[in-house]
Parts: sequence; structure tokens; C-alpha cells
Amino acid sequence: MRKLPLWSLQVKMSSMELIKKLRDSTGSGIVDCKKALSENNNDIEAAVKWLREKGILKAQKKQDRETNEGVVSFYNNISNSEFTVCKIKCETDFVAKNDDFLSFAETLTKAIHQNKNIKNHGTYDDLNDLKIDDKSLSDFLTELISKIGENIQIISYKKYLSDSSIFISYLHNKYNSNCSKIASVVEISSDNQKSALKLVDELKVIAMQVSAMKPMGIDQNSINSKILDDEKDIILKQMTNIPDDKKEQIINGKLNKFLKENTLLGQALITDPKMSVSSFLSEVSKNNNISLNIVSMDLYTI
Repeated sequence: MRKLPLWSLQVKMSSMELIKKLRDSTGSGIVDCKKALSENNNDIEAAVKWLREKGILKAQKKQDRETNEGVVSFYNNISNSEFTVCKIKCETDFVAKNDDFLSFAETLTKAIHQNKNIKNHGTYDDLNDLKIDDKSLSDFLTELISKIGENIQIISYKKYLSDSSIFISYLHNKYNSNCSKIASVVEISSDNQKSALKLVDELKVIAMQVSAMKPMGIDQNSINSKILDDEKDIILKQMTNIPDDKKEQIINGKLNKFLKENTLLGQALITDPKMSVSSFLSEVSKNNNISLNIVSMDLYTI
């Protein structure tokens, strides 16, 4: 009995069966498998070769490797009222400083900022419809991984937009003007945004404070109550031979100290330890006859 050629057997298989077979044998994604089969008349052997030629197999093998380095990338942060931040990781510090990687970080962050159809914050999974240079983000990323030779992961992004607040940002030890490994953003609301924007340079120290001192929250209300309960429990266990009528006073004193050290408004200002961040902000507000209140803060680290 004459054997049917391989291509004839493959034609009898459904499209989904072919995609599954190619996916099982290569580990490639469904979209890539579908495209590979379409480009090669449903010939699985040719599709495998096509995936190799495009660097997709090589790139996908790298996508399981651990990423411990990378950058926090900003776009348009000079505006202080409308910009975007993206956190992107790679495997080594060498690649994090690579021009191709940094260029991708800036291009991606710009594309996210300018796309009005995606959520204001999210992860890689929220960027399915994003295109870069007329390519899908998935295809663009696959080509970059193949070229650079390391796994690259888009961890998160966030758009900062406001008509009433200003955003103070800081990049620590910058790789270039828009990328670093540590960055912070502090949102300050005001009754006069236009006047507040003139105070950005003076208020920059608050964003520096977040990067340097890594506060747990803005004030006591923004710290998880469990953290305070745990701290109180630790204080109690460390207390020995203390009269019961003195314990509450000691606990309150140590908790207040903990809050001063771990809340942004309570911390001593890094440029002038004699005043707190809270008193500094009040002074700037008073001197400029303007209302300034910290409403959010974000710390980005790689």
C-alpha cells in the first residue's frame, strides 16, 4: 500500500490540531505557530524551520530565564503633570546599560504614554494591542530578545495624569536622562496647579526622600494596621521588669518613633535633618501662599 506524503497527512488534520502539534514540539506561542503554519502551507517541518529563521525559537527559550536587572523608564516627566513610567527587566546589568535595550525602554514608554486605548496602569498583559514601529509588541519583543540574547520582561507601567496635582519625580544613578534602577514619584495636590508647577525644583527633595529613605507610607493612616500591631507586639515582648502602669506610655512613645522613621511626612528631611518632611512642606506652602498636600507616592526599584 502506497504511503501518503507527510503534507497530505497534515492537510487532513484540522488547523487547531496542527497548531497544537507545532506548539507541543516547539513550545512556541499559539499566534507564532499559527503564523508559521500559514506562511508554510501547513507544513510542520517547514514551520519549525521558519520559527528558527525568525529567531522566535531562540527567543522563546530565553523567556523562561530569570531577570534580575533592568530599568525604570520615564517618558515626558519634564511636564510634571502628564507622563508615564514603565518597569522593564533583563538578565544582566550589562544589557540594562545597552543602547538597544535603553532605546527599547524609551520607545515602549512613549508608545504606552501616547496610546489612549489602554488602561492608565497595568502589566504586559494589558498591552496586547500596543504596536511599535507597526509591529505587535510581542513580535517586537521577540526580535529584540533574539538580537540582544537575553530574556526581557515588561513588568508594569503607569500613566500619571492630573489637572489639579503636580508630580515630582526623581531618578537615582541614571543610565541616561530617562532611565535608572531606582526612581520615585510623589503626587502633590494644590489649589493652584500653575503656581505649584513653579515650585518643582524646590520640592524635588521630597521625591529624593522617597528613593533614599523608602518610607512605608505617607502618614500613619496609609500604613497597614497589621504592621503597627506587629510592631506593638515586638515592643511588648522586649519589655521586661516594667510596671504595668508604665507600659502604655512606653509603647506609645516607641510607636511614635517608629512612625516618624517610617512615614514620609514624619521622616527627617534628608537635606536638613532638623526639620521633618511635613514641616518642610508646610513652610513651602506658607512662603508661597499656596496649598500643598502629598496624596500619593510610588517607589520603583529593580
